[in-house]
Amino acid sequence: MGWIDMARRGAGRTEMAGVFPWFQAMDACAHDPVHHAEGSPWEHTARVVEALEADPTFRAMRPERQEVLRVAAWSHDIGKPATTVIEEEGGRVRVRQPGHAALGARMIWQHLIDEGAPVRFARDVHALVAWHMRPSHLIDQGFDQTLNKAIRFSIEAGEGGWAELLALCEADQNGRISLSDGDKLFPLQLLRIALQEVRETHQVDLLEGPWPFKSDTSRLRFLRGDVNASPWFTPPDPTGPCVTILSGLPGSGKDSWLRANRPELPVVSLDRIREGLGVGPTENQGAVLQSGFEAARVHLRSGQDFAWNATCLTRLTRQKIVGLARDYDASVQIVSLDVPTRIAMERNRGRGENAVPDQVITHLALKREPPTAEEAHDILSVNSSGETSTLRCRGTERASLTPEDPDLF
Repeated sequence: MGWIDMARRGAGRTEMAGVFPWFQAMDACAHDPVHHAEGSPWEHTARVVEALEADPTFRAMRPERQEVLRVAAWSHDIGKPATTVIEEEGGRVRVRQPGHAALGARMIWQHLIDEGAPVRFARDVHALVAWHMRPSHLIDQGFDQTLNKAIRFSIEAGEGGWAELLALCEADQNGRISLSDGDKLFPLQLLRIALQEVRETHQVDLLEGPWPFKSDTSRLRFLRGDVNASPWFTPPDPTGPCVTILSGLPGSGKDSWLRANRPELPVVSLDRIREGLGVGPTENQGAVLQSGFEAARVHLRSGQDFAWNATCLTRLTRQKIVGLARDYDASVQIVSLDVPTRIAMERNRGRGENAVPDQVITHLALKREPPTAEEAHDILSVNSSGETSTLRCRGTERASLTPEDPDLF
């Protein structure tokens, strides 16, 4: 039995130490002696899981939601060893791990895909790990910003929403010994009160569900932070073409998926442009991108649906083509090739001299971020067998959880 199954069924620290992939790195990693006087990130993580298991709110959750939270609790600090910075400050040693939540979220996301976990499960764990540091500071940002981010997480979160994130954050605080923080849970208690006020004022329970946007366009406009965007406003839907953006590792099957599922679409392929220009994959890609964006503009100006075929592994790289599509009032669909790294490597090796080195794919896998609700009108997930499922964004009226459609986004 692997560590994921053991974590899901509630294994303790002794069992997990023997199978957890990051145990040695976390056990040997430094921790701030004031804010984490309990010891290493591993000691802290074990305490977090124990605090979670003792929480009455957690024990009242459905078993499948408990499984998501257990895996998130075990993996919430796996990014700390790689981000540790030790320095002198104010006459004492300070240990910081900046960016560990974002790195840890990417690490666990691809790891769960590599281990065959369902995409919905992997996305839920990713969201909890990515957000676990934010709630303790959210209430300091003023009500408008607190509401903005509360709505944002309610859309990105899994079925459990803020109730699950707060359970994880409270366990995170209870799992550490701090010599300076006072009441560690007070900011989270204030946040819970703020969310309850939203429920009373707007009749929307963000603790248990998403904000009810009236359309995908309304959701996107708000989450992207458009000027004067309001969660109550319903803008008109796009009138331009549809841009289908492929996102996946080299060898994940992007070309194959397009041939099988969108054979009618013209394709802007950065690989083909690269070959035509004689530019190697490790050389400067400026000319390749320039040619690709100009080809995209030709389709957008003519109102032609098309596909953008590139790795597009991070939100930042996807945002370039998403932003261009928005300029032409186009709708956006992202197709995420959620394929284990080893399978992508095997397929990639069949490309001969055009193959990307394995070590490059390993590096890219650690950068890969799942597409989120603020990026596209629709998101599709494709597994290693080529099977496609729609990850409908939570919070729009058309999204409802049914037995026939259990994998909602």
